Amino acid sequence: MAARMDDAGDIAAALRGTALQGHPVGEGLGRTFLVEQVDPARLLDAWQAAHTAMPATGRWPVFTLPGDLDHEPDADELADLDRVARTLDPWSVYQRYGREDAQDQGNVERYVRAFLGDDMVASALEQLALPTTSTALQRWTYDTLLADPELASRAFSGCEYLVGTARWHTCPDVQLVLLPTTSQWLAPAWVPYFGATRDNGMPALAAAVRQWDQRWGAALIAAWGTMLQLTAQRRPQPGPQAWELAGQLIAVGGSLQCEQWQLAIALTRGDAWFLHDRP
Repeated sequence: MAARMDDAGDIAAALRGTALQGHPVGEGLGRTFLVEQVDPARLLDAWQAAHTAMPATGRWPVFTLPGDLDHEPDADELADLDRVARTLDPWSVYQRYGREDAQDQGNVERYVRAFLGDDMVASALEQLALPTTSTALQRWTYDTLLADPELASRAFSGCEYLVGTARWHTCPDVQLVLLPTTSQWLAPAWVPYFGATRDNGMPALAAAVRQWDQRWGAALIAAWGTMLQLTAQRRPQPGPQAWELAGQLIAVGGSLQCEQWQLAIALTRGDAWFLHDRP
């Protein structure tokens, strides 16, 4: 990796021959640089251009809304965040997907009937020890679907929006921020996310992004305040891998409004992730 570029002209030169050629480059808060006038409809193309140039610029690209940068981290803060991101278990902070709401027979019957149909109610009552929990009920549903591809196809119908970029937020005006680091997990030091406003939320988000980077080749593309958009180079295998990753994404994106088994199925079929956590 080349030394980090700290001159707008040098960065603009590094972007020549890419989808970002000719776009204005200016200084931003916290030693960042901003690439302006990007067409929101070409967000992925623009991000890929900046990412491809990263060996020259020494800067990780991430989209934000104009004016969203409101913090200027110093060197000590970044060093501390990097250290904690390498040691903290993010799932000790983000635990919402582990809720154990009690589910009695009536709850189970309604849930199974709604998602799987009347024919599966008897199996659920036979195989689940009642009363059960919401987590156990969802996991039973997921395992049942994995064993029956035809049933899974029917149950997943209508959830195709969870696959690919269809659910990604589109903004009328965006800015591409070039962070003064190639370590994407440090992005929370500059870029706000509502889901990280809890106690220890920023380091936990940094640790999660680093973990996803290492395990799935996940890349942070955009941060819209209450939303994060990422792509992944690798998909989880159906079963425990997909189930665990879906739970993690729901924990960080507490407003996703989908079932964990629905997201687990989606993660094995697409390479784009969408997280949402709003007040």
